[in-house]
Amino acid sequence: MESEGDDETNSSQNIVIGGDYDEFEHIEENVIEARSVQNPKARYYKQTYRAAWEHMPDFKGWLRGVQGEPTRAYCVYCQKTLHAHRLSLLKHTCTIRHQKAAQLHNSRKLKAHNIITEEMSAYTITETEKGEEFEEEMEESEAMVQYVSEQITEENEEQETEEPEEEEEIMEAVTLPVKVQYVKTSDVKNAIAASNMNKPPISTHVLDTTKGCPVSGLQVSLYKLIDGRWTYINEGTTNPDGRCCNFIESGSFSIGRYKLHFDVDRYFESREQTSLYPFIEIVFDCRSPEELYHIPLLLNPYGYTTYRGT
Repeated sequence: MESEGDDETNSSQNIVIGGDYDEFEHIEENVIEARSVQNPKARYYKQTYRAAWEHMPDFKGWLRGVQGEPTRAYCVYCQKTLHAHRLSLLKHTCTIRHQKAAQLHNSRKLKAHNIITEEMSAYTITETEKGEEFEEEMEESEAMVQYVSEQITEENEEQETEEPEEEEEIMEAVTLPVKVQYVKTSDVKNAIAASNMNKPPISTHVLDTTKGCPVSGLQVSLYKLIDGRWTYINEGTTNPDGRCCNFIESGSFSIGRYKLHFDVDRYFESREQTSLYPFIEIVFDCRSPEELYHIPLLLNPYGYTTYRGT
């Protein structure tokens, strides 16, 4: 057996060095078929990478091609190369490592978004303070002009018309035009609109009405109806305040029908409570990509309420 393996290795090496490319490709296919017959469980992925996969909902945001290797793909979240096989890539999205890496990637983006929001809010506050200072300066200048006018009027009454030329000079000095700088509110409005555009388009807030407190650690999944089938988008868990908003980015958000899936069974089991609902699903339509959709959930073991919040 060892001699046969050595002969096969030597023969393959001789083919690579001295053979023609077409002949090598034909012999390589025969070698792969022979290996598959000897080991039926072995997998050889011959499918090449397609750039159209990057725009599919399951692969969007994390899948990239590998330059020079058409049979390999690259995961941005996990930072590793994979087989460029669609089924293999779908299985990779279900792994715990990929899901944790995706959550870490989204959290980093959320931190960057919060930093930008804070900078924009600080800019808005600065512009507002400048406007208030400008109003105060205008009030002081008006009071000064009124005071000077009163003083000139009193002097004119005392002197009557003895020195008309000096009076005209004084009045001209008082009535000189004042340069006014108006605060542009367009920049402030644009900053507020930009901050709203960067906010998560879909969010939720879960409250336990039996205790009057937020529900933390609840798993929530987001789906979208595409071609008559519910397609998984993303999932997350509620924070200590009962909020969850890291489902989808504003750049990837589009109009359509969405569904939030709340896994409430685990929540009540952890508190040794019986519940009528093993899970709760809320379906809603998003008709404008510029609006924000906040879907709160008021929860108890035998009922729930939902509405559109702000």
